[in-house]
Amino acid sequence: MNHPDKATLALLEGGDLGFFRATPLRLHVRNCERCQAELNAFHRARQVLADSAHDLPPGLDWNRLAEEMTGNIRVGLAAGECVGDLPVRPRLHLRWTSALAATALAGVFAFGLWLNQPHRATPAAQDMLVASRHGIEVKGNGTSLGYVPADPGAVVVSVNARGSASARAMDDDTGQTTITEVYDVR
Repeated sequence: MNHPDKATLALLEGGDLGFFRATPLRLHVRNCERCQAELNAFHRARQVLADSAHDLPPGLDWNRLAEEMTGNIRVGLAAGECVGDLPVRPRLHLRWTSALAATALAGVFAFGLWLNQPHRATPAAQDMLVASRHGIEVKGNGTSLGYVPADPGAVVVSVNARGSASARAMDDDTGQTTITEVYDVR
């Protein structure tokens, strides 16, 4: 640990540091002669000040002293007005702008999530998925899209519970298998 500055040691001597700041400083001062000497000097200065407080002159008028201090403050303020205004640097309101930026970022993030949600269209009453031993077909809105292979007898059709159907057909001439899948997007 580095040596604390004199102001911190003075606060430690006066008991004005918080527990979490004072505890490591006390441990440091126990093992550091230099800081112990500084702390003892502050302790002696506090004792001298406390002892001299009893030596105030008799008949001291505190109200009169307060009036003089107020007058001196007013004279200082008036002198400051004679000098003129100093250029004022604009203050940055980082807390306000940071909060605004964080709110805007959260809004953009929430809007992006909303845009990426799957929006389900209401299906029309006549939309249907048809699967037969000859192929598969989707019918809806007066139109249809289907797959019927050249040899309808060689088609294997399968349907699952989610509303999709697939047709697998093998071409005898080329030996290639064609797999076609149709999904109901509701």
